[in-house]
Amino acid sequence: MLSFRDNDKLGFGMKKKALIALLAVNITACGGGSSNSETKKEVLASVNAGSDQIVDEKTTIRLSAIAAPAEGAFSWTQTSGPILAGFPAEGAEQSIAAPEVKQNTQLVFQVKYAALNNTSATDEVVVIVSSVNQLPTVSIEQTAPTQLPSKYADTITLSSEKSFDPDSNGALMTYQWQQTKGEPVNLTSVNQVTLSFSHPLLDVDNATQFSLTITDDENGSQTNFFDLLLHKTEQVIDVDTGTTQSVNEFETVSLDASKSSALTPSFSCLWTQVSGTSVNLIQANQCISHFLVPDVDAAEQLLFAVTVTDEKNRIAVGNARVNVKTFALGISNDSGMTECFDELQKIACNNTEFPGQDADLGRDSVAQHLDKIGIGNSGFDFTKLNEFADELPDNATDFSCVRDNITGLIWEVKQQNTGTIPNTELREGQNHYTWFYSGDGNGGVEGIKGAANSSCPSNVDCGLETFVSEVNATNYCGGNNWRVPSYNELMGLMDLSQQGQTHLLNTEIFPNIPQQSALNHLRYWTLETSADGQSLSFAWILDMQTGNDLAYPKSNTGYLRLVRTP
Repeated sequence: MLSFRDNDKLGFGMKKKALIALLAVNITACGGGSSNSETKKEVLASVNAGSDQIVDEKTTIRLSAIAAPAEGAFSWTQTSGPILAGFPAEGAEQSIAAPEVKQNTQLVFQVKYAALNNTSATDEVVVIVSSVNQLPTVSIEQTAPTQLPSKYADTITLSSEKSFDPDSNGALMTYQWQQTKGEPVNLTSVNQVTLSFSHPLLDVDNATQFSLTITDDENGSQTNFFDLLLHKTEQVIDVDTGTTQSVNEFETVSLDASKSSALTPSFSCLWTQVSGTSVNLIQANQCISHFLVPDVDAAEQLLFAVTVTDEKNRIAVGNARVNVKTFALGISNDSGMTECFDELQKIACNNTEFPGQDADLGRDSVAQHLDKIGIGNSGFDFTKLNEFADELPDNATDFSCVRDNITGLIWEVKQQNTGTIPNTELREGQNHYTWFYSGDGNGGVEGIKGAANSSCPSNVDCGLETFVSEVNATNYCGGNNWRVPSYNELMGLMDLSQQGQTHLLNTEIFPNIPQQSALNHLRYWTLETSADGQSLSFAWILDMQTGNDLAYPKSNTGYLRLVRTP
């Protein structure tokens, strides 16, 4: 539709024809055969800029003006629309290039005519420049995989990066991919420059076709097509068991083949163990099986095979590997606690509101799965030894000492309580001693020697150093390196789960515990002086009845259980 500057412009055609006729009459009158007596009249200048136009963008706009009287000068200017080069311009005829536009655009040009008689006139012409959109050029090529033909599980990429908008001021705005032929493949993102998908599992070749529609910034669209042959696979079942797992002993492990692929709607699985320490596979005939990692002595790899069968009885076999590490149990005993508690009552362990309890951690947390060398409650593991430190069966009732299989230490087993102190044997459990040690490496005082034959049967004194010397002199249990245990070593014998009972020792391992009536406690000496900042006349003692520790005067007496390294 034409657009004009005012309403008078609507009749520009008839007016200009009338003007041309008037110009002709005036010219005839001036040049006719009138008498010399008639007075010549002066002719005013007039000009016609021509009819309004409609042209396509980037074509030629031609401007042409006529005027009277003749022999005058024409001058063109642009008064509206996108500014074009070359104005003002002189001459009745002008040829200019229409600009490139995004939508229909109006240009207005004005011509001024100056006659020789010093009169002038102006006129305007409207040129509508029509937008002509060139549709996008859609290019499609396969850019991946680089090794063709593609095969199962390859990532196939179709690219339209070479597509373009022929308009120099145009732009590509949207992309829309679609599969138009063949068995459907899994397309995820379909509105990008590239289209990527995984080559599917196929038992026959699949002739596919994909279309791409690109829309430009003037809403012009163009579509192109790309044909692609997807080849059948040799193996019609893809077994997926995931990545190799790394776990600790005693953990529960899942073997998962459920993400395998088959061409039938469903498939079945059967798990078997190929190598490694034998495990008990739970639900071995399911695609997701599990097992508890057993107690292992060293890190190893367990290998499992799964047979996947589809509905047409076609099979494929895959492997799953599990790297097993030994559980970090440490080189000391745990507390013996296998139950967890809140402020008032027993609760399930691994509780997030009451975390980090003894039963959640260490050997006791996996005690039921431990492959023990000997015997013991919870995470404890002891082996009974004879007088030569040779191993005895776990059910032996006559044994001389015990080995802690966790720490490797060998512990004294007390003789049966027979007489009344001092009429007792050297290692009876009821004997007790003052803390005296001339070789105190903790900077403490030597302590006090208990009187001979007072709380023990020694004719020398009843200090702990004399007791150690007398035991070593007997080459007890095949060794002469017996000593007083450290605080941590002695603490490792206490089973805190027995709180509230008579004592915290396992009597099957440590029999002949003294009657509490003798000292009204079960306090055992450690080698360590208590540096309490006030006096070095105290040493640490552990109460096997309560589990408490305290700084105890070295002049007091306490019980004693010796230890040695193998």
